[in-house]
Amino acid sequence: MSDLSSQTVRHRRVSAELKAMREAAGRTSYEVADAMGWHRTKVHRLERGEWKRLREQDVRALAEYYGVKDQKRIEAVVALAKTASAKGWWSRYRDVLGPGSYVSLEAQASQLRFYSGMLVPGLLQTPAYSEAIMRSGRIKDEEEIQRRLEARAERKTLIDSQDGPKIRAILDQAALNKTIGSPITMAEQLLHLGKLVALGKVEIGVVTDQIGAHTALTGQFVLLDFPGEHGDSTVFIDNAHNGIFLEDPEEVKDYNDVFQATWKICLIKESASEFLVDLSEKFFKKTRR
Repeated sequence: MSDLSSQTVRHRRVSAELKAMREAAGRTSYEVADAMGWHRTKVHRLERGEWKRLREQDVRALAEYYGVKDQKRIEAVVALAKTASAKGWWSRYRDVLGPGSYVSLEAQASQLRFYSGMLVPGLLQTPAYSEAIMRSGRIKDEEEIQRRLEARAERKTLIDSQDGPKIRAILDQAALNKTIGSPITMAEQLLHLGKLVALGKVEIGVVTDQIGAHTALTGQFVLLDFPGEHGDSTVFIDNAHNGIFLEDPEEVKDYNDVFQATWKICLIKESASEFLVDLSEKFFKKTRR
């Protein structure tokens, strides 16, 4: 498992592109190092992502040596190299988000696929729902709660972003039946989910209670898919200690298979939206008693 907090997706993409260029040119890493006048291990380190900052002139020199003619590709790699170590907005909330590994990857993904059995995923929560969860846990400091709510609100801009990731979420009905905060909080949360589906901003699948046992029951997870020819996927499993990442291809494939199998048994599109609205009505009725 690699340290994703120090090596961003952009970081890894640059290294993968440089390696692909070299292989397409039929050069060994030693040949390249000798031609560039570098230490013989430098090319190997660049392609493994063992660098903090990569000079633009080095990228362009390598591209020229490899005979790369596609200027758009060269400019894309240069741009990625320049921003590979740049901090995103999450760095302002390091005090409450830790290193921000998951959030940084979330912001760079082309697709996010959630499975959640007990809670609505954070990205899809209403402010009242998020606050109710925070106040029910170990966080007692009011300032910290407000900081976390600010961070959560800023994360949600991904949903409306034109360049944001495609979002698909599977929610078990157990998460939707649970009263978080109050009946009105749940009613509003369910309506919010239904609205996201109706507007086409998020795809939501609902595993109803009638389904019973299914392949995803072992726990919640997020699959993060990344763009480009060398894009890959990562699994994030949340826990009380900030969660873990899984990058082994076989592990990622297992979670992908679980997600796909579970999606097939879900209510989706209009059926999911109608289910969410109907369930919200049941919570609204509780407030009138």
